[in-house]
Amino acid sequence: MGRAVLPIVDGMDIPLAIPECRVGRFVEQHEDHLVVPMRLDAASGRCPECGHASRSVHSRYHRYPADLPVSALQTKLRLEVRRFYCRNPACQRRTFAEAPMTLLAPRARRTRRLGEAQARVGLACGGAGGARLLAHLHMPASRATVLRLVTRLPMPDAPA
Repeated sequence: MGRAVLPIVDGMDIPLAIPECRVGRFVEQHEDHLVVPMRLDAASGRCPECGHASRSVHSRYHRYPADLPVSALQTKLRLEVRRFYCRNPACQRRTFAEAPMTLLAPRARRTRRLGEAQARVGLACGGAGGARLLAHLHMPASRATVLRLVTRLPMPDAPA
């Protein structure tokens, strides 16, 4: 029903160690999931077109990707993303958003590590079986999504 705000104890930051991000001080606990506030560590952004670095913040917005479960609860990240002005006058792009490349793919709704875990379960159990197991593991995905994640896994190197 309601939500509780739990402080993160210094000793408990290991399951929330996320690359290139800083975890917020408080985690919101809802009935069936946790919301972990975080922001990216970088002080500036780099324009994807011209490569020019910028510290001029245009605006901020939030992304809510799903992540690996913590303490038997689904986890959503509340990732604060900044948009920057590109100050290079020769560049066509006026604004750009910072991109957490190791954490998320562009426009992704799940972290890379959650997608990999779901794909590994799908590889072992198949589509429907994997979807049932993932629901019990608090990492829900449809059977079609599980199969799509399996097909995106890199092929293992075969001996010659």
